[in-house]
Amino acid sequence: MVKILVDGASVLAIDDEVRYVSKGYVYLDGGRVRSLGQSPPPEEFLYPELLLSGSGRLVTKGFASGFTVLSLYPLRYGLDHVDWFLARELLKAIRRGDMYYIAVLSLAELVSKGVTEALVVDAYLDDVARASRDVGISVTLAPPLNCGLDDRQQLNELKLLLGRWQGRVEGIRVGIAVCRELRDEHLELARETGLPLYALELEREPPERPEGLRIVAINPLIDVSLPTIYSGEAVRRWREDGGLGIGVRPSYSVRDVMKEALWSRGADPLSVLLSGTRITSELIDQRESSTLREGSRSSVVVYNLSEPPGWPVPRSLRSAVRAVVEGDPPIETVVIGDDVVLDREGLLTVGYEVFKKAVGKFEELYPTLPPLLSRLQL
Repeated sequence: MVKILVDGASVLAIDDEVRYVSKGYVYLDGGRVRSLGQSPPPEEFLYPELLLSGSGRLVTKGFASGFTVLSLYPLRYGLDHVDWFLARELLKAIRRGDMYYIAVLSLAELVSKGVTEALVVDAYLDDVARASRDVGISVTLAPPLNCGLDDRQQLNELKLLLGRWQGRVEGIRVGIAVCRELRDEHLELARETGLPLYALELEREPPERPEGLRIVAINPLIDVSLPTIYSGEAVRRWREDGGLGIGVRPSYSVRDVMKEALWSRGADPLSVLLSGTRITSELIDQRESSTLREGSRSSVVVYNLSEPPGWPVPRSLRSAVRAVVEGDPPIETVVIGDDVVLDREGLLTVGYEVFKKAVGKFEELYPTLPPLLSRLQL
């Protein structure tokens, strides 16, 4: 368990409210935020195993994506929304084990963009769980039912996730995703397993919210009273109490989604920051790492603002929030749980050979794809 101290940094401490410390410290121990506040830190925190200079740096909580589809990542430059039919056709063209490599590539990009938690709705999620563990990112994995994929296969995947990952590996959670309507069998499955339900493109809301069930809407087609996550075109309907997600897009960046919410809704940058961090993390069942405060699970991003393109270092709460939401400061370090996942040299958890093998697999695959997929600007 690594003891990490970032000292002399600007700190955006995210909780129910956001607090700005112009020259502060963050001390991490055992995968948790042990202490944070105004520099200098107490003497007991002065001798960490890893000391990171905070000069010219901004420290805050990482972003969260409330809806992410990884299987479509290789097609992302040709898509502008999640198409489950195309996902099914792509999954027919690859082997199950290939999903691990798609997930490694896409999850690595998420981490490089400062994303520390994500809800993944997709097939072959047992392989995605392995990739998540290896990359080091926290995920909630929700097999999609009634979405045009094989429901029996998705239910078998759910059993694998519950048997191998839920409650066994820190940072990996399990949920259930359902498209268009919440049927009685979906509600009963959620009740039996105790898992949250994620309702995609809901066409009608249950007349009464079932007692004891956690239900979150994603891109509903109607007005709902449920907690809601917005991605794609639905971001134009974003509300301050809602979350944000990537879905599928050319850039797997939550910051880009936040900018869309900010500009399309004329929103306050602070509200957008809370939506893309704490609120989304809570909605996808990653509450332990939803804040940057003492006792929370480490979900920390360090930005370098000592020189362009990040410079100058913010000197107020508002300017620090705008730097994170509207600016593009370079990400220098990402700490998730007990792991330094990324530093200035790049991703530390998965090596170059894995990326090389993953890219090679899909360079060989592209020429064999059916015309429907090969036309998507691969």
